[in-house]
Amino acid sequence: MDIMKALVTYSANEMHRVQNSELKAVVKKVPLYIPLMIPIFQSYFNEDVFYLVYIVVFGTDLIVTYGIRLMRRKAGVKKVEYSTFFLFIGTLFLIIFLSYLFGYYSYFTGVGELPLEFLYVGIFLMIVGEAFRMWGILTLGKYFSPVVTVYSDHRVITQGPYKLVRHPAYGGTIILLLGVTLSLRSIISLLSILIVVALYNYRANLEESLLTENLGEEYVNYKIKVRKKFIPYLF
Repeated sequence: MDIMKALVTYSANEMHRVQNSELKAVVKKVPLYIPLMIPIFQSYFNEDVFYLVYIVVFGTDLIVTYGIRLMRRKAGVKKVEYSTFFLFIGTLFLIIFLSYLFGYYSYFTGVGELPLEFLYVGIFLMIVGEAFRMWGILTLGKYFSPVVTVYSDHRVITQGPYKLVRHPAYGGTIILLLGVTLSLRSIISLLSILIVVALYNYRANLEESLLTENLGEEYVNYKIKVRKKFIPYLF
């Protein structure tokens, strides 16, 4: 009985330790969302729905990411590409921050300011983009990773949004960030989406190179079958 009790206690402590380490890893992502959460433009964006969408997007992303991390512990890692991760995240963070800054500038100077209708179009695209991103992540399941990764049991996913595009999570993020820049109602901010697309295209090419190297003909055939990278029927 003492042995069984000790085993149960050890198992519970080990599970708690692992879950805490996973949670800490997710919490480290929170600063990346700060530009999306701080109401810098409260005098500018007085629509409650705008903040509600931000909160829903942030909360959904955090919850799903935590869940996927718990699933991913079961899959052995075969190869990981870290070389461009921090440069990619840092550049993306800077673009989001500058988009807000330019939105602030346009509001107070009138330079490049867009009509109010762009706010509502932006909110709609934020919802669509996050939904498409989550669909991709949930379909990918344990194979999802913020870092370009190939697992020992990796296979080509061809169901769900992967029938339409090869990188739905990236495509959803691009649509989401396009919505953010439109919501800022600044032409200058809107231009930043071109850099975002270039960044994700570079990252997708890196990922596809790694997948082709490790999955071979299976992934090559998938690329031939599914021609679009990010957005169905467009790109």
